[in-house]
Amino acid sequence: MEPPKKIFYLDDDLDDLYFFKEVGESLGHEVSIYINGKELLRSLNSKSVRPDIIFLDIRMPVFNGEEILQIIKKDDQFKDIPVVMISGYNSKSLVRQYLDAGANYLMKKPSSMADYKSSVERVLDIDWENFQAFA
Repeated sequence: MEPPKKIFYLDDDLDDLYFFKEVGESLGHEVSIYINGKELLRSLNSKSVRPDIIFLDIRMPVFNGEEILQIIKKDDQFKDIPVVMISGYNSKSLVRQYLDAGANYLMKKPSSMADYKSSVERVLDIDWENFQAFA
């Protein structure tokens, strides 16, 4: 069994934030939740905790997920942290857009607790050092 991961999750929907936190913690991981991009970036820059993976909701007020992704991937301190974009809609063009912007994976936002848990578990089991989204 792998050690628990430190997860940052950004979403402006409180229900989704707490739902994700519950799922992540039920899988044995440490989840920090953020309701806006400024909070997440402040936490990253504080250097007190470095996440193993970051999940970003795409549609956000102020900073959307793509803007936060670009900031993270341009910073040498953080560009190696896997970033998973979360969306309710996943077309091939949207997947390509976010992968080209630096995302490591695009996860469709599940609608049920069981689906959410299996989707998050599947993403957390990825070997990011050897993962290629499109071979």
